Amino acid sequence: MSKLVSTVTAVTFDVLWEHGKLLSTTTNSPEINHFLEFLKLTQSYNTWVNYVFDLKCFFTAIAKPPDAITRTDCLTFMREQDQAGYADATINRRLAAVSSLFNELTLLDSKRFPLNPIYPRPLKQQRYSPKQSLYRRQAQRVPDILSEEDLQTFFAALPSWRDRTLVLLMWVSCLRIGEAVAIRFQDIECSRRSIHIPVAKWGNVRTVFMDTTTFAALNRYLDEERQDFFPEIDHLFVAFKGKARGRPLSINALQKLLKYHAERCNLSHIHAHLFRHTGITQLVQQGMTEPVIRQLVGHRSPDSLLPYLHLSDDFV
Repeated sequence: MSKLVSTVTAVTFDVLWEHGKLLSTTTNSPEINHFLEFLKLTQSYNTWVNYVFDLKCFFTAIAKPPDAITRTDCLTFMREQDQAGYADATINRRLAAVSSLFNELTLLDSKRFPLNPIYPRPLKQQRYSPKQSLYRRQAQRVPDILSEEDLQTFFAALPSWRDRTLVLLMWVSCLRIGEAVAIRFQDIECSRRSIHIPVAKWGNVRTVFMDTTTFAALNRYLDEERQDFFPEIDHLFVAFKGKARGRPLSINALQKLLKYHAERCNLSHIHAHLFRHTGITQLVQQGMTEPVIRQLVGHRSPDSLLPYLHLSDDFV
């Protein structure tokens, strides 16, 4: 296994942006550079970006190179994050990023990185206690969902078939926002009303389906709005106005668009992932089996649907 040798005292991050998208990041730590390159090659773009900023947050707060990080440093980071008002889920996500870094570094050089300070995993012959983990205990979170009235009000306020199609894909087909804007023409199979999702969270490739309403909205968008514009762009959804005209619609642009229309309808609580939560809850309420739902929505863990099952009980 190759070894990386670092001589840095504190980690610095240099990031390169273009048109609101993170293109690359480099640090003065060969260990972190290796890990981020590994993520870029094996995970989705959004996962890579999240790791970049979570690691940047940690190593900005704890000005040490990876091989100098101690468990005490991690506790200090947790305390500072807590005092800054961050939620347990946010703190745990950032700790998980650091934990994943050390798991990879242990594989590279077990002598320099013998133990993960966040989630120590001793030798097999030693007994492991979950109490050694630094992760904070979280109450099980029940997803918020949208009422039928709010859905109809918001949908009626959307001015274009592009926007309506995107909302239906996130709601009825339960797509994540990043999956929706990343759809390309070659991902769609019209005969089956299906969409191939090539790069998803956890790297799970899957196929999702459109109901007749979503498929009809998509066809209206293609026939009346997209037409033959921007033939060189293979992304399905593009921007039609401003400096980004002709470019693939970005996650940030769609989030701003949804926020704008939500505020116009006095539904400021609406955000993109709320549509997916609502769609998954409706699948549970309709009696679809859990394995099928997990396959359709891209959930890997059998426990991932438990919050939706509890929420569904409220409607019985």
